[in-house]
Amino acid sequence: MSNTTPSIPFYPMTHGDAEEMNETLRGIRNVMETGRAYTIYAFHIDPGESDPADAVTYMKDAAGMIPARMDYAGNRFDWGSWGNAFFLPKPCMLKYDGTVDYYLDPDDYSKKADGTASDVADTSYAGNAMMEWGRDGKRIWYKIAPDENNNAGATVYIADGQVDPDYAAWSFINSAGQLASHFYTPCYFGTIVNDVLRSLSGQSGSNRCKSKTAAQERTLARANNPSGVDVWDMECWADAVLINLLLILIGKSLDTQTVFGEGLHTGGSDAINNGFTSGQHDAKGLFWGTNSGTASSSTYGNAVKVFGMENWYGFMWRRFNGLAMVDGAVKYKMTRGIQDGSAASDYTTGTSGTNYAGYLAGGSVPTANGTYASEMRFTKDHFLPKTMSGTAATYWCDGFWSNLSGVRFALRGGSSHVSSRVGAFCLTLDNTPSNTSWHVGVAPSCKPLS
Repeated sequence: MSNTTPSIPFYPMTHGDAEEMNETLRGIRNVMETGRAYTIYAFHIDPGESDPADAVTYMKDAAGMIPARMDYAGNRFDWGSWGNAFFLPKPCMLKYDGTVDYYLDPDDYSKKADGTASDVADTSYAGNAMMEWGRDGKRIWYKIAPDENNNAGATVYIADGQVDPDYAAWSFINSAGQLASHFYTPCYFGTIVNDVLRSLSGQSGSNRCKSKTAAQERTLARANNPSGVDVWDMECWADAVLINLLLILIGKSLDTQTVFGEGLHTGGSDAINNGFTSGQHDAKGLFWGTNSGTASSSTYGNAVKVFGMENWYGFMWRRFNGLAMVDGAVKYKMTRGIQDGSAASDYTTGTSGTNYAGYLAGGSVPTANGTYASEMRFTKDHFLPKTMSGTAATYWCDGFWSNLSGVRFALRGGSSHVSSRVGAFCLTLDNTPSNTSWHVGVAPSCKPLS
């Protein structure tokens, strides 16, 4: 385990000087208390190992830690060594202006942290139920270091500070280009109330956001913004990348279904999904799942919950900003502005990915139709399927679809009728931005102004 001396953060921005100084001071305090500037968890992914658990090796501060997992026999989540990790989010009720009203009891969202009744299912509440990331003032920084001469493997570092210039905290950058203290992801799949995309408990299929185009979904998400305040949007690619890396870290596996729960993936239909009421696991803690993926009117309890979020995979495809493909060329954005090196000042520059950053100089992904990735291609920002020769139980274990012609807008997670292909890494680049379907929807996210 190597020590790192504290230094002024390298993040190339001029905003938020007070926050940057606080982060530096935290590093200095950590050195005084622990002899180290930062906590650095790391893991290596071996592309030659077909067993999804054996493919992941813990490194640095993660070395020797016990992975987390769903204990299906005991009907409980086993945190292993990760119950107090610095990156764990907190459930809260977030007001429309992007400020926290109050925190929720993580073991029962119907209650506030103080035990009194919450507004988690109140459609008249002026805000949404969200997960707050950036615990105790610590942002989550990550670095992906692809293996030399073989970017199908990589070492991933997760830290509570910017250890060197290659660490990024894309999820914390807001619409003004500021490095905020927190970002927020939805507790629930999106529902529509008075033409606004909401994240609330107790919502049935009659309110669920579905059968909308990408442009319509974006409008509904941004309708959360008060006049003059630009903090709400659809979910984004940067958040999905970070959260999925954290799932690999705590579960020490590329098979999220086995570790955290299968999610709803079999037997689904428009009618079945319509009966699902959000908040199935409000009293189950931050993680919950079963080893069955059946979706029926009597088994909605098979829905998966990770990091406090319901249906992170399975149930319905989740559309998001930041990943598209044009005639086979992958385009991506890690920030809404140009801080990621792209030329686009907003996701709405075009759902076609116009002026997005290029992926490996315009490189494409394989042609696929629900097949499983055996290798990913890693870059410094993210990773996408490279080789399709895996199975539901080997390598990456999740399905991938693509169409290398025309404009394709990404969906992630899978739905209740695509069988075991669902999972955290399940992805399709086969749908147009105008695609509308009962099994495609969206959820809101928030990046407050500093």
